[in-house]
Amino acid sequence: MKWKTNCEEAYEKIVPYLRTAIVKKLAEEGLSIRSATSLVGVSITSYEKHVNDERVEKILKDEELNDMVTSLSSRLRTGDRVESVTFCLLCSKSRKIFGLEPCLDL
Repeated sequence: MKWKTNCEEAYEKIVPYLRTAIVKKLAEEGLSIRSATSLVGVSITSYEKHVNDERVEKILKDEELNDMVTSLSSRLRTGDRVESVTFCLLCSKSRKIFGLEPCLDL
């Protein structure tokens, strides 16, 4: 078995769905898909590939995660600074709903 860090595991199993959830939220707030994907750093193709995945809905249906995604998307939309740790906290909390060990002590 190949050893992976929690971040490497999340990059494959969680991050694409978190980024898609953020783009989806930005689009709901009025940004075009093109602008939202550019702001989040994903391609439109990647967004379209993941947008209807149940994992995105699972993230958005969780009240705490939805609040975190909403807050993050609002900060991105208004140009406020977003610290890296903000996404780390969101990712760590998301790990729980996907049956993975959280990587931060929250």
